[in-house]
Amino acid sequence: MSDLRPVLVKKRYHDLDALRAFAMLLGIGLHGFMSFVPIPLPVWPAQDVNQHNGYLFALHAIHGFRLQLFFLVSGFFTAMMFRQRGLRGLINHRAKRILLPLVVFTILLSPAIIGIMIYGNALSAKRGGGETIWSAARSGDVDAIHRHLVRGSDASQPDDAGLTPLSWAALLGQAKAAEALIDSGADVHATDNDGTTALHCAAFMGETAMVRLLVKSGANINAISDDGGTPLSATETDDITTQFIAGMLQIPVDEKKMPAGRVEIAELLKAKGALPHQAAAEDPLAWLYQLVPGFEPIVDQLPGWAQVVAIVAAVNWLLAIIPIFAHLWFLYYLVWLIAGFAVVAWVARKLNWKPVPDWFVASPLRLLWLVPLTFVPQFFMVTDFGPDTAASVIPWPPMLAYYAVFFGFGVLCHGQEAFEKKIGHRWPLSLLLAIPALLLALHWYELRGSLFVASESNELSHLLHNNLLCSLFAVIYAWLMVFGLIGLFRRFFPGGNQRIRYVADSSYWLYVMHLPPIMLLQIWMADWPWPSALKFLVICAVSTAVLLVIYEYAVRYTWVGTMLNGKKTRFNTDSLG
Repeated sequence: MSDLRPVLVKKRYHDLDALRAFAMLLGIGLHGFMSFVPIPLPVWPAQDVNQHNGYLFALHAIHGFRLQLFFLVSGFFTAMMFRQRGLRGLINHRAKRILLPLVVFTILLSPAIIGIMIYGNALSAKRGGGETIWSAARSGDVDAIHRHLVRGSDASQPDDAGLTPLSWAALLGQAKAAEALIDSGADVHATDNDGTTALHCAAFMGETAMVRLLVKSGANINAISDDGGTPLSATETDDITTQFIAGMLQIPVDEKKMPAGRVEIAELLKAKGALPHQAAAEDPLAWLYQLVPGFEPIVDQLPGWAQVVAIVAAVNWLLAIIPIFAHLWFLYYLVWLIAGFAVVAWVARKLNWKPVPDWFVASPLRLLWLVPLTFVPQFFMVTDFGPDTAASVIPWPPMLAYYAVFFGFGVLCHGQEAFEKKIGHRWPLSLLLAIPALLLALHWYELRGSLFVASESNELSHLLHNNLLCSLFAVIYAWLMVFGLIGLFRRFFPGGNQRIRYVADSSYWLYVMHLPPIMLLQIWMADWPWPSALKFLVICAVSTAVLLVIYEYAVRYTWVGTMLNGKKTRFNTDSLG
């Protein structure tokens, strides 16, 4: 443990200030990529007409190190502030700079972000959304459906989200689209990836007219999904599960129409001899398997004790991913880490722990303990490539433990002379080695699968093997990028620079506020015929420029600027807080 006794230390780390700002600003670029990335689930309000997997590669590359870097630098500055102000001063400062902005901007931005999501989905539907046969079915664009069928599209093929065009039409009550698909040969018995049919989907959403059409067209009223669900049992889905699934698919729920429709559908199906839930109906976890597709076959391969652990973890994960804090979730986790630091600092002071020796932090062998410590929590995060994203008030333990390693290492680095002289010294080599590490991690990621990527195999042994290698190379990539960038910024930003300092000060505001303008511009420009690279640059540049003007004239010297960066005046722009 490093020496955590308060010592008055006055030194400005311009390179780390710039590095922290760099990590924040990369978040703008990361979210700027989102509309150009093919996402199977409609979790983003805009999908651009010009998409490319290259943007997905860039997104993974940034996500693989960005917040790891941020939390390490935050740990360093937390230790520095503790030494300068003591434990009480640290807590007061971080409450004003982190906890208060988290609360204020979550309250202010959440309604705006939700409204933009609704607006984007509605506008996409109004435009026609016929880029694929599945989006055409979602929006009810019959002409687009016929065009895709003429070009050879399969009317019964599930998309990356696991839903057939007919299922999308059924979920959204697009009767004309469903008729066009059925008349063109779509199989009403075709199943989605979880074994459900279009009739399950229509019954689930209470779409009475759609159910009548499907039954008339010969749909099996007793079709059984992978979890034993039937169309009749779909009408009995509880409210929480309904809202969660509809939310994941970005499908609006009519609180009056749906319950009434479900009652009418249930009576119709019962009159025709429909059966309730089948064998899986007795499984008390059937509700969980609906929320986490593909989870049941994996759980079935585990021993009894491991099944319990997996189920508890899955429930925790479901609660942790509720997007309460949206893009500000990292502030919430930073609050947890600072609280943990305060406890450790208090204990260290009481027990008079001795500082960690320089070699423990600065030796190249540090990877021998940093990689395993990071690997363990990474192994349990499989939502996407790299660390998970969880924005609920209920923390996701693997994610908290993962970022705690980076934060804790940053704490250990402060006060160590070797940190400033040795760490990042071979930064070109670190950045060069990070490239093959990333490529290997992404290779095993594609084999392992995730929430958005189908796994190569559902065999437990294959999943564990692929996840182990994906996690290992992902954490190696993260540490190589972190150490490489520390050295790079130390080399090129060692001293004070007024412009760099201004960007560093504004980066907090820019990141906090960037999501609404980024989303709006992506929505408005989604169907423009411009090259995607040009649109990406315009979206990020315009959003940043507008927010910078607002920062200079309406934020920096006001109470909002004081809350974010400390009090400033036009004659003295150094932080006083």
